[in-house]
Amino acid sequence: MVPLSTVIAFGMLQEPAQAASPGWEMGAMSVPQAQKVSQGAGITVAVLDTGIQTDHPALHGRATEGPNIVSGDKTSASYGEHGTAMASNVLSVAPQAKVLGIRVLSDDNAGSEDTLTTGIRYAAEHGADVISISLGMEGISASFDSELDAAVQYALAKGIPVVNGAGNDGDTQNMDENTVAFPSGDPGVVTVAAADSKGQRVSFSTVHNYVDVSAPGADVTAAKIGTQDTELIDGTSPATALTAGVVALIRAKHPKLAPYQITQALESTASTRQRGYNPQTGYGMVNAQAALAAAAKMSPAKTMAVGSTGAGKHFGPGDDGTSARAPYGMDSELTLVSVAFFAVGLLVCVGGFLLFRSGRRKRREWERQQQQGVGAPPPSMVAY
Repeated sequence: MVPLSTVIAFGMLQEPAQAASPGWEMGAMSVPQAQKVSQGAGITVAVLDTGIQTDHPALHGRATEGPNIVSGDKTSASYGEHGTAMASNVLSVAPQAKVLGIRVLSDDNAGSEDTLTTGIRYAAEHGADVISISLGMEGISASFDSELDAAVQYALAKGIPVVNGAGNDGDTQNMDENTVAFPSGDPGVVTVAAADSKGQRVSFSTVHNYVDVSAPGADVTAAKIGTQDTELIDGTSPATALTAGVVALIRAKHPKLAPYQITQALESTASTRQRGYNPQTGYGMVNAQAALAAAAKMSPAKTMAVGSTGAGKHFGPGDDGTSARAPYGMDSELTLVSVAFFAVGLLVCVGGFLLFRSGRRKRREWERQQQQGVGAPPPSMVAY
């Protein structure tokens, strides 16, 4: 298993992105208009993160703590810093929803793939209607994990949308970063990029062709632990949590829609849909009001039984509309590793060829010596 040192929270960046007015994210996503239609009543959003300090006033008493899947002292001053902020972002969009905090990552990014997998399954089995994951596995050691993917597909099969950030490893100039991340790279996940107040990709937001949409990820207002106040944060973390809040608004009004239909509603109404898809921001900034209106026009998808015990009915497969192919920079870390292995392989081949030629020359010399009555060469030592 890849250690969760490669699993990082996608937020709380220290360097500010583009300055914007506090609370700008609500207007940018048309949330006030959407809240006239839905406020997420009856919906539980599972926030898989570092835990939650449920007594923060920004949570309005609507957050509860689930299991602590990783170790950690709840009395620590930093306990749940990231998770509390994410819970507040969800509830800022869906104020009548409830949040279930599941601690799958410590405040110093300790854990494992198993904790994330366990957290997803726990959420799916304990009443979650939406799963929000503002963290993920990224870096050169991150790779597709069948158990993690199975947990994601289990949740989707039960009709539970899974929302994940694209990651904060972005670059469009030198191809230095943009590492593949999971579970954002798993099929069916709503993957969210970070956008600024102009709807443009924030420089840190990871670029990949599994990005579906974007949401505010710079100067976003969020709960600050240890205070009764809020602070401004950056990252694809808040973008994820805000989008999960929009999904909660849709689920509250249209609970029978399949996860991929909700993704379609988000994509088909995003800000740059008319320009087509791009791997930086997907189809553009989420529009909560328009997505709700699009969802209202959809008929619930047909379901079919699946073999996984307890999964119930499977929603899908269904095409969520994301482009199958889109140009984006190569993953430079993997490219460097590939070049290094190629170089080593080339050296081995060249060395082997030279040894082969040398061996043939020695063989011919030995045969000549044999013909002249000279003794055989001494034996060489080899490992068995």
